[in-house]
Amino acid sequence: MIWIHDYHLMLLPSCILRKLHTAKVGIFLHSPFPASDVWRSVAVRNELLRSLLNADLLGFLMFEYTRNFLSCCKRMLGLEYEFHKGGYLGVEYEGRHVMLQVSTFGISPPMLAKRIRAMDSGSPLARSDSTLELGDRITKVCQSGCVVLGSVDYLDRLKGVTPKLLAWEALLRDYPHYRTGHVLLQVCIGARNKIQIQEAGEVEAELTRIVTRINTAHPGTVHFEVRSSMSSAARLQVWSGTHVLVITPLCEAVNVWPLEYTLTRHLRGLPAGVAVLSEFTAFARVLNGALRVNPSSQTELVEALDQALRMAPAERNARGTRDLEHIQRCTLDEFANRFVTDLKSTQTKRDEDFVSVGFGLSSFRMVAMGTGFKQLDVVDTLERFQHASRRALLLDWGGTLTPPDAGLYDERDTADGQVVPERVLRVLTALCADPKNEVMIVSGLSKDKVLSAFGSVAKLSLAVEHGFTYRVQGNGAWQHLVNGVDTSWRTVAASIMQMYCNRTHGAYTLFKGSSMAWNYADSDPEFGVMQAKELQMTLQQVLAPFPVMIRTGKGYVEACLKDVNKGVMAERFVDLCTPPPAAAAAPPTAGRGWWGGGAPSSRDCSSPPLGRSVAGLDFVLCVGDDSTDELMFGALHHKLGKQAPHVITSTVGRKPSEAKTYLNDHSNVVELLELLATHGNQTPGSLPSAGGSGLKRVAMQQAYGGMSASYSNLASLGCGGAP
Repeated sequence: MIWIHDYHLMLLPSCILRKLHTAKVGIFLHSPFPASDVWRSVAVRNELLRSLLNADLLGFLMFEYTRNFLSCCKRMLGLEYEFHKGGYLGVEYEGRHVMLQVSTFGISPPMLAKRIRAMDSGSPLARSDSTLELGDRITKVCQSGCVVLGSVDYLDRLKGVTPKLLAWEALLRDYPHYRTGHVLLQVCIGARNKIQIQEAGEVEAELTRIVTRINTAHPGTVHFEVRSSMSSAARLQVWSGTHVLVITPLCEAVNVWPLEYTLTRHLRGLPAGVAVLSEFTAFARVLNGALRVNPSSQTELVEALDQALRMAPAERNARGTRDLEHIQRCTLDEFANRFVTDLKSTQTKRDEDFVSVGFGLSSFRMVAMGTGFKQLDVVDTLERFQHASRRALLLDWGGTLTPPDAGLYDERDTADGQVVPERVLRVLTALCADPKNEVMIVSGLSKDKVLSAFGSVAKLSLAVEHGFTYRVQGNGAWQHLVNGVDTSWRTVAASIMQMYCNRTHGAYTLFKGSSMAWNYADSDPEFGVMQAKELQMTLQQVLAPFPVMIRTGKGYVEACLKDVNKGVMAERFVDLCTPPPAAAAAPPTAGRGWWGGGAPSSRDCSSPPLGRSVAGLDFVLCVGDDSTDELMFGALHHKLGKQAPHVITSTVGRKPSEAKTYLNDHSNVVELLELLATHGNQTPGSLPSAGGSGLKRVAMQQAYGGMSASYSNLASLGCGGAP
């Protein structure tokens, strides 16, 4: 386990995981995480977010900072979050679950008590050192008998010292009785961690002018000092002499001095003081006894100072007791134990379940593939293909046989140029010419587009509009997956979706044959989700009388026919490829399907026992790349058995999937089909010669060099895996 602290080391999770893939990494940010409109201006915003998400546990001081981080993840990376039992938040990223923790730390009461005992025990060294450092002037102010409003701040504009002094000036002007017997003790430190603050000189000059003006009008009401450093012992002396603590930063995360102030006065037996805290400091949310103010509002700050000075002792003690309970419960040790316990409880990683993706630190990430999910074994696939006598191949089009479309623009919609590469048409023709093979292209596009692309391939089965219409063997009649469907709902759905497009910037409607989708991926993430929920409910109510189902996914709302999808089409194709008992005994004849080119006769299409082939169908290959293809994978696994050795499902791209294996890109799919077409009918066990395509070289390496299709060898396929 590795625990990282603060924003300086945001890139460290990626550095660690490049060397230690199974390490449990936690990072706690002590600083506020900016809002999304600020974070989006950072040039390397996505790189930093991805590095943080490579950790297993992310810790934030406040939910406000956590909310900002989640908003950035949603707007920059399109990630969603979810709540879990026990008060945990989680983000799903690349198949991994990243946990978020909201937790404030505290101080160590035993250590503070020990330090105070040393100061009060009469130890000359302890007392003389702290008194000498504190100085006569501050000691005199603390022991003057006046009501002291005190604070120690860094000489930084964000610490809000200027609004504090201006509010004190307004209080003295509007409330004359505070001009005597009350003093503001302001100590500023010009260096943080022994590093000089860059703008300390300018801030000091500005504060000096305000202090001079106040003391000129009301002598002795402000004591202002600037120091290069201040020890904890001297600071405790200041807390002991301060009746009202005033800390008013404009933006601040970690500042444990209010905790020190409350506990110091308790341990030294002094009356409880009052803490006036800016609402922009993290500990103002956990110290319920403090007075919270907006330091940018002078009126509000003046009223808070007046309330603190007029507060009755009983109320002071009640507020102090409430804060003291939190300080003694949420200690530094308890915070550390809680973070380490949560980090230890995160999911244990196994090296074989993850793959490293991307080069450098900007794009590097760990992708969870799940147990058993691996690269397609080319040698095993080829051998099973060679042994099989009845084969079925189901292939997606875009993203599988050709590059994926770009969303708004799909090159398959254009009339110019070759829609499908000649190389793809050649390999499909070769596969369909083999009487042992039945090949089907399953696409979501219309009949005209699919026919114009693949109509020249003889004996190729086609399914269009996600299976709404299909034909087998290339020369068969077009049939409907579901007969007698009322399609008048499309006009109603289109008008409703168009209305929501007009109301949602960046949204548009996609028409895909028998279905239509309202896409809001390019709209405002939060507003788009709200509009999508409203559209979903509207469509469900209006289209209730029609055989239509409303599906939602990442960035879209889709209206589609019931029982019409690629999964149902895949099951139908397997049934069509299943010969009747009489035909199963006869060998397949060239030029004619097992069902004679027409619709199958009535027969038992029930699913077979797990792991057994369907009436002689002894090789099934299904390849796709998107969410609609996941329905094919799931349907085939349900019908034929996920562990059936003759069923091979593969997704294109390394990502969590219902498929059992993956191929890297569409070029690997085409190479695999070429390998099956050229060597599929050779003697079982024969392998391609060395050389040629990258996939053939991998097949040779797997067979002769012992190279397994594992994550560590992804680079051999030309993918962007980590070295």
